[in-house]
Amino acid sequence: MTGAPGAAPSPLLSWLTAPRTDRGMRFARGSGGWDLYTYADLAHLVSLASAAFRARALPGRPGVVLATPNSVGFVTGYFGAVNAGLVPTAIAPPARFGGREDYVRHVARVLRLTRASAVVGDPVHLTVLTDAAEAAGEDGGAPVAVLSSDFSTGTETDRLSAVPGSELATLQFTSGSTSSPRGVRITWANMEANARGNGRLIDYDATRSTVSWVPMYHDLGLVGCLMTIVAQQGELSLMRPEQFIYDPRRWVDCIAREGMAYTAAPSFGFAYAARRLKPEDLKGADFSTLRSATLGAERHDPRGLWEFTELCEPYGFDPAVFTPCYGMAEMTLGITGHAPGTVPQAVHLDWESLTPEQPVKVLARGTLRDAGAADSPAQWLVGSGLPIEGVSVAVVDGEGRPLPDGYLGELVLSGSSAAAGYEPPDAESSSRFVDGRVYSGDAGFLLDGQTYVLGRLGDALSVRGRNIYAEDLDARLADTPGVDRYRCATLVDARRIVVLAEHEPGPWAERLAEALSLYIGGVVDVTVVSCRRGTIQRTSSGKPRRRPMLTQYLEQKLPGEVVAHRPRRPEEG
Repeated sequence: MTGAPGAAPSPLLSWLTAPRTDRGMRFARGSGGWDLYTYADLAHLVSLASAAFRARALPGRPGVVLATPNSVGFVTGYFGAVNAGLVPTAIAPPARFGGREDYVRHVARVLRLTRASAVVGDPVHLTVLTDAAEAAGEDGGAPVAVLSSDFSTGTETDRLSAVPGSELATLQFTSGSTSSPRGVRITWANMEANARGNGRLIDYDATRSTVSWVPMYHDLGLVGCLMTIVAQQGELSLMRPEQFIYDPRRWVDCIAREGMAYTAAPSFGFAYAARRLKPEDLKGADFSTLRSATLGAERHDPRGLWEFTELCEPYGFDPAVFTPCYGMAEMTLGITGHAPGTVPQAVHLDWESLTPEQPVKVLARGTLRDAGAADSPAQWLVGSGLPIEGVSVAVVDGEGRPLPDGYLGELVLSGSSAAAGYEPPDAESSSRFVDGRVYSGDAGFLLDGQTYVLGRLGDALSVRGRNIYAEDLDARLADTPGVDRYRCATLVDARRIVVLAEHEPGPWAERLAEALSLYIGGVVDVTVVSCRRGTIQRTSSGKPRRRPMLTQYLEQKLPGEVVAHRPRRPEEG
């Protein structure tokens, strides 16, 4: 394929035309072991995938949707679509959704939005993808080809090029924590700038290996792991999220027994590994080769991170490798990050005095070590570091006016990573693009250059002029004995707090309801709902999809049993 008019070679695609035979990627097998592909092997499969897409491309339909897990099929399908001059979009495979009908509707919507010529999935998922393709064409649209992610059986190849065939690199579907998923238009210039900034943040060295289980349909997986690494043809070991959940030791062993230098995960991944592993599992382990453990996708949990540190520190783990970051798809991925080398900073806040557009009261300053070892880690907030190269961060009030250092407001972002808008352009979102800047919809503040993120403005409860964020309430769940905060989600609006807990009914529920009611001063109803595993709907990054679940709860469509309730106290208004 020829590139777009005026297009230049991309550093993210240069490996296609000069692939190395001594480096590559390996993909975890379900039964154990790994499948290794050199960059030369991958380039050959990309040429086969490109030919397959080109043969099925339809005029005016430039999209290719990849509903595949972390696999060789995803990598070769993604770059094969690019080489064919098409625009790839990664979405979750069927296993990440609770019901077939919901998934079919979701994929059909994405196929229409991306104007897809083809959808790709593992062979076992082709039936459900066929149903989605048929649903997408019910309004008279062109038929969508359904392709297996195994491109090795192809016979026709395409010439490979480092020149993108489209200005658009991908449509990145956002996690959908506050609204329906929507596509973010990410250009090659965005992708290249952000991958470069991410790599410089962690001082990435392609001679050292990386392991990740973060899914490729999330921007942390696609940009932070895949694109950052292929730009330099680095070694990458990819697991699937379900493989990590089943056996977190496999991920830890890659780091501590195979000497890998880089990894990335949300905070809950480290907390989960700490809960599942025992000291005897780490006998002979050595974490001293780890240079950066990037933390993304959620507010950083000092308790869980410190549990992992206490477990692994005797085996050479250094908490200074933690690299807490702040990112969002609207900025391609990375916005800020704490460069590895020192233990991340943290502040102990006076949470009861938090008021929008007013100074934040800091009771103590310290590090992740201080926060994690505190009696109540939920009182501490871990910093997300400094802006990465090419990105600027500001804090503004409700009128968009800049606020001074240390004042609470909305985080506003700009720079070369700012995406080109939404698809559809009028997509409903609490984040928004205005004059080249991204108004994030996130509450936070800057302090001595560090960025601190509290939570979504739309998921906050106003109590006597101060905001209480759903993320703050989530963090406080861990202070209640018998409650696993990672199996809970807090939903809020102006009249109520609803805690969904994937726990059997028990005395924990009354304790939890009472603790939250006391914390918020009894100004709203507090209800605790016991529900079965899998009830809590989560985004691609593991965040609760709060607004859709609250709507379902109010419409009595969310299964579960009310096990505790504290009504609003009338004397509180």
